[in-house]
Amino acid sequence: MEKRALRPAGRRLSAKTLALYILVVFGLLAVFGLFFLPLWKLVEVAFQEEGRLSFGILQEQLTDPKTLKVIWDTLYINILSSFFATVIGVVMAYFVAYADIRGKKLIHYALLLPLIIPGYIITLAWMQFFAKSGFVASLVQSLVPNAVMPDIYSYWGIIFVFSVTKYPLIYTLTLSTFRKISTDMELAAAISGCNKIKTFFKVTLPMSLSGVANGLLLVFISCLDNFGTVAFLGIPARITVLSTDIYQSIISFTGNGFGEAAAKSVILGVIGVVSSLVLWRVAKMFQTMQTDLEDLSPRFFLGRRKILVEGLMWLAIFIINFVPLLTLIVTGFMKGIGGGYGLDNMTLDNFIFVFSNDKSFNAIKNSIFLGISTAVICVILGTIVAYLMVRRPSILIRVVESVISVPYSIPGIILGLALILTWASPLPIINRTIYATVFMLLVSYVVRFTSLQIRNSTTGVLQTDISMEEAAEICGATTFRKWTSVIIPLIFPATASGMGLVFLNALTELTTSSLLWSAGSETLGVVIYNYTSAGYTTSACALSTVVCVIILVLVLLYQGVSAVLRRKLGRNES
Repeated sequence: MEKRALRPAGRRLSAKTLALYILVVFGLLAVFGLFFLPLWKLVEVAFQEEGRLSFGILQEQLTDPKTLKVIWDTLYINILSSFFATVIGVVMAYFVAYADIRGKKLIHYALLLPLIIPGYIITLAWMQFFAKSGFVASLVQSLVPNAVMPDIYSYWGIIFVFSVTKYPLIYTLTLSTFRKISTDMELAAAISGCNKIKTFFKVTLPMSLSGVANGLLLVFISCLDNFGTVAFLGIPARITVLSTDIYQSIISFTGNGFGEAAAKSVILGVIGVVSSLVLWRVAKMFQTMQTDLEDLSPRFFLGRRKILVEGLMWLAIFIINFVPLLTLIVTGFMKGIGGGYGLDNMTLDNFIFVFSNDKSFNAIKNSIFLGISTAVICVILGTIVAYLMVRRPSILIRVVESVISVPYSIPGIILGLALILTWASPLPIINRTIYATVFMLLVSYVVRFTSLQIRNSTTGVLQTDISMEEAAEICGATTFRKWTSVIIPLIFPATASGMGLVFLNALTELTTSSLLWSAGSETLGVVIYNYTSAGYTTSACALSTVVCVIILVLVLLYQGVSAVLRRKLGRNES
């Protein structure tokens, strides 16, 4: 009887699997059409002159002294930024992982602040921090009358801002790697007479190089992809990297601007791919034996130095992560730059302007719409792919996951140009174009951020016991009922985390949007960039403050919902 009862369920499962595979094939075709077709179009423009295959444009760019300097500046800034971000991330991860400092959880969350605040907002905050007529400059000059604030519109300024905004990528990966290193290796080093410093350089650091290399790769690719920081700080100082050079070639509307931009995009893409392969190879070379579980217990005790170390860590966190944002918020309330920080120079007019001005208010509406729409589409696509990867693994599913993951590793400026070259023409059948509309931005966001959802949804599916699904099938639950009553509630925490990450990325995106926006489809990042470029600094700071408040509310809301779900799941298990 048991076998007869299970046979219909088996037939239904096969039909469902077939339907899912058909859906995956259509999804794969859609990804090829939305990403690889535009990428092919970009390569075609870069290697074509007068309708014929030609390396002329690329050769011209590679022999042009200006382009060579742009390539050198890109590598110089990115390599040094990655190095200093690595130093900050590794040091912080070491003390959080191993020292007996207090308030580790709070320190951990404070260190992750640059991950949730958009890089261009943090850049704008540092611009106010180093402003020659700003609060910090006034404070320093009151102590040292002849002191002059460093010029942030410089190479060092870009490198500094990159370092303090990208270090969490190194920190998170290195922290996990440190905690998985077996204590036996460190004990053996201590028995051999090594002090903490020697143990770190001879044992801990070599065994964690795989995590450091992976983090370094993320930092380098993130710097390549960045547009806001280098545009805010580099363009006024006539410092050009490949992302801003591509942007300026497109908006110049002179000569063969799109051909030159396509050739520079190929160069940028090659740099990204080569650096990824090199660092990936380095990470594999330094893979070492580690434990599966993270050891959260302290491995050395600071004793009398505990207060000093804790104070230095909090001081560094406060200066790097909080002081610039406080300066940004205060600037948002100012009547004018240079008028001092007294109450007579404070006003709410900048915030009233933000909500009454058509462009800024429209940007808020567009960004919220794009954030919600992108998150909903990505959670559906990403969860289906993640479920099939775990429950129905096959070569086809691996291909789909790989194809979807590629766009996230490609610099956004390249994706934006590729989409312009492909979708600027009217679409077949409907004879209309989605270029210069909000839907064009939606397409680009979905293509870029679906891989983020796949990673989080995969974690949720892996943590779910398949016996729960089997029990639902035995009880005769339909596919819809199984998903709504069993699968979705169990994987909700992980999928909600991914959905929130996608929403934040889409809400504050700038790199791709800088090329694809048009009148009526402005986004928050674009308007903040335009305000800053036009000299409306106080309005830009006010709008940035609104964005920070929105992000803070969303994070607190997520934490609250997660806590409620954990308590509910805990009661159900007990």
